[in-house]
Amino acid sequence: MEGVVSASKPDFGGPMYNPLLLTCLMLSGGLATAEPDTVIRWNQQGYAPEQPKEIIVMSQRDLMGTVWQVEGTRFELEGTLGSSVIGQGPNTPWPFNYRIDLSDALQEPGDYDLQVGNLAPVGLKIRLAPYAALANLPLVHLRMQRSGTDTVTWREASHFGDAAAWLEVPDGDPADGQWQSAPDDRRVNVLGGWYDAGDHIKFTLTTAYTAYHLLLAYEVAPEIFETRHSTSDLPDILDEIRHGLEYVLKLWPDRDTFIVQVGDSADHSLGWRLPVDDELDGQRPAKAALARVQMASVVAVLARGARVMEPHDPELAGRCAAMARGLMERAQESDTVPLAFERASTNDFYRDPSELDQMSLAALEMAALDGDKAWLEVAEHYAPGASREVGWAHWQWLPNSGMAAVGIKAGREGLATEVGAYLEHAAGPGQPWGLPIRYIWGSVARWIGSANAARVATAEGMIGPEGDALFYGVLDYVFGRNNWGVSFLFDERLPNRLEELYSPTAYLMDRYPIGALSAGPTSRRTHRPMEQFFKEPDSGRLAAFDTETAVFHDNRYDFVCHESTIGAQADIVLMLALASRASADPLGWEDLP
Repeated sequence: MEGVVSASKPDFGGPMYNPLLLTCLMLSGGLATAEPDTVIRWNQQGYAPEQPKEIIVMSQRDLMGTVWQVEGTRFELEGTLGSSVIGQGPNTPWPFNYRIDLSDALQEPGDYDLQVGNLAPVGLKIRLAPYAALANLPLVHLRMQRSGTDTVTWREASHFGDAAAWLEVPDGDPADGQWQSAPDDRRVNVLGGWYDAGDHIKFTLTTAYTAYHLLLAYEVAPEIFETRHSTSDLPDILDEIRHGLEYVLKLWPDRDTFIVQVGDSADHSLGWRLPVDDELDGQRPAKAALARVQMASVVAVLARGARVMEPHDPELAGRCAAMARGLMERAQESDTVPLAFERASTNDFYRDPSELDQMSLAALEMAALDGDKAWLEVAEHYAPGASREVGWAHWQWLPNSGMAAVGIKAGREGLATEVGAYLEHAAGPGQPWGLPIRYIWGSVARWIGSANAARVATAEGMIGPEGDALFYGVLDYVFGRNNWGVSFLFDERLPNRLEELYSPTAYLMDRYPIGALSAGPTSRRTHRPMEQFFKEPDSGRLAAFDTETAVFHDNRYDFVCHESTIGAQADIVLMLALASRASADPLGWEDLP
């Protein structure tokens, strides 16, 4: 019987003992010195007392009836494995998979050992605030991605040539993605910002997504953010937000010029190099178009940035508010276009065909900034409905949560429909890990975003506790409760840490990429066509845990599985804030009129 409290240690020589387990020699992290046939998967960062605590035991053998026990100071708990909850499939490489649920029994803060049969015990940690200490780590990686400033960490400053970038405008229909030099050979100042990923390109849409999610994270749980690397008197997260705001303030230099991208596909033709060694510095284009997707995303950042920064930097807040008002009015004029992007084999990816979500969110933020209810009507006009995922091109859950907060039916229905689909997938195809959507390129960030949406929908009373269960399931997955048993957030202190990352900068600097979030597993169908571009094969240390559907490689050249993006950094910061939040209103919509 699972979950029976015992006053003495269980007798492993009794009838429930399985001698086959003697062959399974494991490390505490779950990877064996020899090929294992049984592994334990758990959240290696630890658990808050109130959160679910489901541990998965994966095996190539039938272990039903095997005894497990948990030991801690003045605490013992024992039980036996029931029947396998799922067989071999898209998420599980081996045919037997067992669940141990310690949610109710294990709530006292402390350190515990979980032993299954004769496997080496693994350490379970119960902490009052297990995620607060981690929330500052992703900001370390973001600071490494800074452009055009000497406040960057680890490396030399770079791309000061962006202060005079040559301007490009659409060549024909912006929806075709073709560009040409502006007729007057004009230069613009686009110094600053963040490099999007392992390259040196700056995309307005992903920059805005990053800054907006950092703003949300700070409002959710300001108390968890520290001053470690900040060069100002601000905590690291506000210092990072200010860096982002100063950049987006440069993106609308005049009424008819709005910058949507800095750098282009030429960046990918020069191989690995440090940003300071980029021969394109001073020759990078700034692509400009009056594209509502990007314009509205920047309005949302500026309007919320003005509210958040007002107590800390009133002068910056004033500039943000002024540009937000002007840019929002400009975005609604008839000569604007829905989107703009660069059509190229590498940058086609950065295309968002619908401005509804960004325009709706921008209108909500204007309503919160100025207290004008008329903006709520604009937000409802652009109501985006439900999305199938969360990411830099899929902001739907954000305006829907704001509209739901003020009783706009379209927002409530959109958020409920979207989160409902995540819950359905988590309870079906996503088992046993509770994954909210399919495997795609950048799966981990998309799962985190979906989990954040579920957490907020739960806090707003739109769904029941199953929303929080999904949230914590993805949180557990990120920190080791997955078939590979690895933490996808780079932290040297965790067992089974990842060693590689697709980050030319980190590799060339010979620095462990602290705080980076891996892109995570992807489908075999997505991965296979890209394998021709990897310069060396994967080590194979995780291959035994790939499935018929999903693969993950700890390989510095595998940009599909292992590239970190600035948007993903902001996703995990928001997740850690939501896991640590103390405020009743998780997204700060109390300022809506």
